[in-house]
Amino acid sequence: MDIVQESVDHNHAAFISAIENREFNKAKKILAIDSQNKYIRSVGALQITALHVAAWQGSIDLLNLLYKRGADVNDVDKIGRTALYYAAHEGNAEVTKWLVERGADVNAKVGVHSCARNNPYPSLMKLRDVGKKLPLPVCWGRTPLHQAVRNNHADIVRILIEGDANVDVQDDHNITPLLLAGNVMNRNKANEMAKFVEIIEILVFAKAAINSVHPSTGTTALHHAAMLGSAEATQILLANGAEPMYRCSSSGSTPLHIAANTGNCETLMTLLEAMPFDIDTPDQINRTALHIAAYQGHRECVRALISYGANLTATTNTGVTAVDAIFSHISRPLEFLKNILDSCVQPGNKYRSEKYENIVVDFKILAPKYNQMQMAVVTAIIAATSNITQLAILQHPLIETFLRLKWAKLRTLFFGFMFAHLLFVISLSIYAIMNVQHITTYIEVVQGCLIFFSCFILFNNIIQVTLEPKHYLRQFETWLSFVSATLALAASVTSDFAKSKHNNKSEFSMFWVLHFISLAILMSWMHMMLLIGRVPMCYPYALMFSTVLKNIVKVLLAFCCLIIGFAFSFSIVFHGQDEFNFWNSIMKTMVMMMGEYEYEKLFPSNNTTYNEKDKGIFLPFTGQIIFFVFIMIASIALVNLMIGLAVNDIQGLEREGRIRRLLKQAEFIAHLERVTSHRIFRCKWLFCLIMIPTKITLASRQSYHRISHLLEKPIPKIPADLIDALFLLANKPFFSNDNSADENIEINGRWLVSTLFNLEEQIQHLKAYSYRNSTNRKSMNRHRVRKKNIRKKQ
Repeated sequence: MDIVQESVDHNHAAFISAIENREFNKAKKILAIDSQNKYIRSVGALQITALHVAAWQGSIDLLNLLYKRGADVNDVDKIGRTALYYAAHEGNAEVTKWLVERGADVNAKVGVHSCARNNPYPSLMKLRDVGKKLPLPVCWGRTPLHQAVRNNHADIVRILIEGDANVDVQDDHNITPLLLAGNVMNRNKANEMAKFVEIIEILVFAKAAINSVHPSTGTTALHHAAMLGSAEATQILLANGAEPMYRCSSSGSTPLHIAANTGNCETLMTLLEAMPFDIDTPDQINRTALHIAAYQGHRECVRALISYGANLTATTNTGVTAVDAIFSHISRPLEFLKNILDSCVQPGNKYRSEKYENIVVDFKILAPKYNQMQMAVVTAIIAATSNITQLAILQHPLIETFLRLKWAKLRTLFFGFMFAHLLFVISLSIYAIMNVQHITTYIEVVQGCLIFFSCFILFNNIIQVTLEPKHYLRQFETWLSFVSATLALAASVTSDFAKSKHNNKSEFSMFWVLHFISLAILMSWMHMMLLIGRVPMCYPYALMFSTVLKNIVKVLLAFCCLIIGFAFSFSIVFHGQDEFNFWNSIMKTMVMMMGEYEYEKLFPSNNTTYNEKDKGIFLPFTGQIIFFVFIMIASIALVNLMIGLAVNDIQGLEREGRIRRLLKQAEFIAHLERVTSHRIFRCKWLFCLIMIPTKITLASRQSYHRISHLLEKPIPKIPADLIDALFLLANKPFFSNDNSADENIEINGRWLVSTLFNLEEQIQHLKAYSYRNSTNRKSMNRHRVRKKNIRKKQ
């Protein structure tokens, strides 16, 4: 009996092995000798059946034979795999359809808990090698639909769903089939991507839960579609209610973050067109999609995000703005940003090729609607630049026009504050003169004005430091204004007590009051000079003065040891003269550097050695040598060095003056806007006072009077060369590829822009003139021909 059983087991194993090796004719011969239908039973340690293997290998003939012999299409192996699972895994549509038509369970789950524990044929368990070639699944209770979706078999997915498969069935980890779509496919192969899109479409139309979340990654199907870069799948999911800004639990990334990271601009645009949503939704470290696209160097993605209103001032946890990321990771950032700014100037008509007389200037990039401070983007650009070359972007016509319009809005506040400071310094100066000359008429009025304006300036400084301590505490002007106002207030308040008859030390007290007033006057007028230097018309001169002063101070600090050495040497050589005592010698040496030598006083004609005061030189021969060396080194070389540096700085500043003026103007406007936008001062009328429209229409100089009534709103006067530059931008052909050679054309020089514009006008006039002349000549020729014909007829 045992010998017979072993023979049966051997034939059974050979039958299964033949099917595994696709030897179907051999398998049919072995099956033909099975008169008792024993070969349809499970075999081996995994309890594999012949139906399982035949479904795996896709043999319909064998399946029909086995089915006629009584094989059950829903038999499971040791770990719960059915024949339908094998067919779905391999992607055999014909076998899958055959099984579904014969009642295969489309929702059968794979798992050890689902297998039959008792085997009625224990002898077959000895064949442990049977079925080892079959695919091993993840035993998480997954269905054939899970496996078909995971392996990207679109036709199998369609057959299973048509067979009433549950599209939202969850495995033991709550993963639905939709979350497995595209998991093991190669996105670089077009046919596999097409199958992935088809699977998404099938599942979505079958009403699958689109926003189901993967339990381990926290992502949705839309996240995965964006990662694969499938714009079609993304569009299908969005059109059927997918959440475009769902943040995954592990990283906080949205589908927009993922699309920006992969650099697939088509998918990114598909997501952006699904607005409205918050395009600046941050991840766990506050990075926006714009940050990520810039970090990866995806220029077109960055361009698309900016055009849809991404926040250029968004800041990560480490303080990196989106503009910083662009300057750090995008190649040629200046040309890139200029290209984007160029696109904000468009002709008034639809097509650039048509002739137009007005243009539309859109400031939405510089002044986005979501930001209460319109100067935030310009400030971020300034902070991201590292040198004067990068700051040249401030000369772009769009930014310069924006700054001019903002200055026109805020200059009233600036001039109001400057006028208040002017009244302060005038009242302080009058009060000082009246105290020195003992004038008592109206002194109380002047004193009251001085106290009022001192308190006003102190209050303004306190507000500035409270709102922006990091900025204003580092400003020299802040300390200058604060100290001068404090000294003036102290002097005006204590002067009455100093003059009081009850004060036994009134003269001494008044002496110190005058000290305070003299210092306050000097510092207040210095501050007034700095305020005047902030006016755009006066700023170039203020810039030249401050730069030259800084360099002179640096030179003096560098050669201070030389000056001190000469001063001490002169204090010994001219020991007999009062101006060369130990403390006055340094000041005297500085004066001598300017050419004030007083040679006859220093070296009288009767040079003798003596110690009497004011009688001459103490060490004549040595003194002459030291004096000659001083003239050569300090008075000639050092002074000429400082003059040369000053002249060189001025020449350099003439080239950089426009950029630095725009920089200073932008900083001041940003500070004023920052103060006025604070919640303490925030109100509707002030908001309207400082805000400018984000879109304006400009007319050309020739057509301004004819179409000015068609413009949206009256705008402040803009210089002609700036208008010409904007019109040149509107007339510039648009290139989607910013790597083109035309990007290298710089239009920063306004004189060049104006020259080109005027040259174009002259060419048009010449063409018109030549056309009129040619027309006149033709008409004259025709007239002459008529006259000749008339004469001939006569």
